[in-house]
Formats: sequence, structure tokens, C-alpha cells
Amino acid sequence: PSSISCGEAMRSYYPKVRTLLLAWAALMALTIGTMVAGRVTDTNSLGVGWMVALGVITWAKAGMILRNYLNLRTAPTWLDVFMAYLLILLVLVVGLFAFANAKA
Repeated sequence: PSSISCGEAMRSYYPKVRTLLLAWAALMALTIGTMVAGRVTDTNSLGVGWMVALGVITWAKAGMILRNYLNLRTAPTWLDVFMAYLLILLVLVVGLFAFANAKA
């Protein structure tokens, strides 16, 4: 006799279509946020505050993609590792940008 009930055996680990559509809509909204924070129509250099905003938006978008489209919500350790790596990378990039702006 199996210890798995019928309800558990039928559970799908794939995201629902509604979840994917909501994630897509949120990603599109965050893309508009990236355009605003990146000041795509301005020819002047970005300030450190705008770079921090870009980093936060980028980190949020990556989290949504990793969770919903790459389905890492079912592997939380890998999700945490990727998110931590991305956070370290973004802090490094923003830190180097801030350092370069302080020298100028």
C-alpha cells in the first residue's frame, strides 16, 4: 500500500496559467519601472540613487523569473543561492558605480 493519497499524487508542480500571466504582467510593469529609473530618454548620467533603483528592480524581476518561469519555487535552496548571487553581483556593480561617481 502506498502512503501517497490520490490528492497528493495528482498535485502538479508546474505553475498555473493564471500565475504565469500575472507574473508576466508584473514583469511588464517592472520593465516600465526600469525605463523610468534608467531614464532612457535622458542623455545625462544616472545618479547613484537611480542605479540603486535599477538594481532593486532587476533583483525583483530575476526573482519572479526564477520562481515562476524556471520553477525554482520547488527548489528553494537553489532559488536562495541564485538570488544571493545576484544580490552580491548587483551590490558590487552599484558599489563600483558609486565609487566611480565619487571620484569624478
